[in-house]
Amino acid sequence: MSADRGQTVLDFVVGMSVFLVAVGFTFAFVPSLLEPYAVGEGAKVIVAERGAARLAESSLAASGSAATLSHACTLAFFDGTDPATAANESDCVWTANADDLHAELGVDEFRGLNLTVTRNGTVEELESDGTAVAMRAGPAPPRGESVAAASRIVTVDLDPDDAVARETHRLTLRVW
Repeated sequence: MSADRGQTVLDFVVGMSVFLVAVGFTFAFVPSLLEPYAVGEGAKVIVAERGAARLAESSLAASGSAATLSHACTLAFFDGTDPATAANESDCVWTANADDLHAELGVDEFRGLNLTVTRNGTVEELESDGTAVAMRAGPAPPRGESVAAASRIVTVDLDPDDAVARETHRLTLRVW
């Protein structure tokens, strides 16, 4: 009988270490490779993109100009004005105001929605007759949940007769 061994303790330790590192790497990175195909996550992004586009390009847009928000329609939308009253006063095409953002965007109630219009990182306000109305709708997104956001750069038409009286803002719709 020969006393030579084919495997030493050091060979076993190195082999098991390589094996465990490979298994750990697999468990750590395979879920992130499959994440884009997770059910439900893509739907949030689609809802956010379509909702932001609808608000910026049609619901709140000034007539004949996409991405330019009508002062009167935007003020009435965030102020909680009845849609029938707003449509009679101007060319507003939204069917539900900011109080019922789900109905305006056609989104089920089980999804959370938050809409803000900001300038330089702060929520902007529109003024009418000395009353300031914050351009914000919906609850704040929860910290522990995945949130999809879509933004559009828009201008707010401060005076429909003056093309210079426009300010650039960021319209952001968050969905969770």
